[in-house]
Amino acid sequence: MLAFLKLIRIQNLLIIAFTQYMIRYCVILPVMGRDSALEDFHFFLLSLSTVMIAAAGYVINDYFDVRIDKVNKPERMVIDKGVKRRVAIGAHTVINFLAIAIALYLSWYMRDWKLVVIYITAATGLWLYSTTFKRKFLSGNLVIALFTAIVPFIAAYHELTRQYSPKPVILPVIAALSFFAFITTLLREIIKDIEDLEGDEAYGCKTMPIVLGIPATKNIVILLSLITICCLGYIQFLMFLDQEIVLVIYFLFALQLPLLFLTWKVKTAKSKAEFRLAGNTAKFIMLMGVCYLFLYLLN
Repeated sequence: MLAFLKLIRIQNLLIIAFTQYMIRYCVILPVMGRDSALEDFHFFLLSLSTVMIAAAGYVINDYFDVRIDKVNKPERMVIDKGVKRRVAIGAHTVINFLAIAIALYLSWYMRDWKLVVIYITAATGLWLYSTTFKRKFLSGNLVIALFTAIVPFIAAYHELTRQYSPKPVILPVIAALSFFAFITTLLREIIKDIEDLEGDEAYGCKTMPIVLGIPATKNIVILLSLITICCLGYIQFLMFLDQEIVLVIYFLFALQLPLLFLTWKVKTAKSKAEFRLAGNTAKFIMLMGVCYLFLYLLN
């Protein structure tokens, strides 16, 4: 059981669920009240299906990466050690089937069949990521970043697609969080490519550090980090004008300083452990971005 939980990245799945419930309780319900389009049970199904699609994606990624992982992270492998290959591919199939079945039910309930199309597209995209995109220049990074950015939109999907809904209130918050998730995930995925360069290169992958080299890839990560820090600084300036000092301080200590640490760590990193720390810092920053919604609710 522990091996399977490790295979599906249970900690990442909890972050996905946490993100969607934060959006529900800190953004949607304070605006909509109990006029929300989805009651608690159906929102639970929506979040569950999202988590299951992600879990299936993690399983199939490890399934196709067995040979590469033997080089990059043999000590952290699960397939062929804790979980057999046939169990992994079977679990991927069952989890995807159940997730799409739930999405079909929700689409019928909400009278909106675009939702199930989104889930089928996500499941297909994660399969193609594992078999093809991951080994290509930048495309794999963008695919994962885009799917991560969709997670907040899924949580607010039915509110945003209703004919009468407070889009002007909800949409800017969701869009900002999605963009932040996209950027931080993109940073983390590029850093992971540097960490995994040895195995990726051995099996013919064309990731950014293999094509451009590690120094150039580091500079791209640093540039993206600095651009993000500047964007946050502009938002801080607007908050300062509105005298929202608590939010200014939160942005500084929870987002900007960790981003500066990430920038410094990437600049100086030489070992896999140092790059792994930088990648985990990006995940921490993303989580802090979600936790900002607590303060958004209070304000």
